Amino acid sequence: MMVLIYITTSDEEEAIAIGELIVKERLAACSNIISDMKSIYWWQGAIEKDNEAILILKTLEENLDKIIDRVKEVHSYDNPCIITLPVFKASDDYLNWIKEEIK
Repeated sequence: MMVLIYITTSDEEEAIAIGELIVKERLAACSNIISDMKSIYWWQGAIEKDNEAILILKTLEENLDKIIDRVKEVHSYDNPCIITLPVFKASDDYLNWIKEEIK
């Protein structure tokens, strides 16, 4: 099954570094980065407001544990947001491309 992994990062540079690493290691076929996201969240008993970047990885379910472990190794956050979203339907051609690129 194809999945998307949603990860928040401290900034665009960190998202690029992690995205490149995961794609180079063939754990994901593609990474997308959305810069300058505004985040408001609880952290250690206080409300925080930050600018962050979103990293989206396109991969297969079988790579999830490896990706989560690898991202946690290199991420600057103590507790990074790493959320997996299932893809219910994708075009056959696109899914075949994903499979081909992460062999």
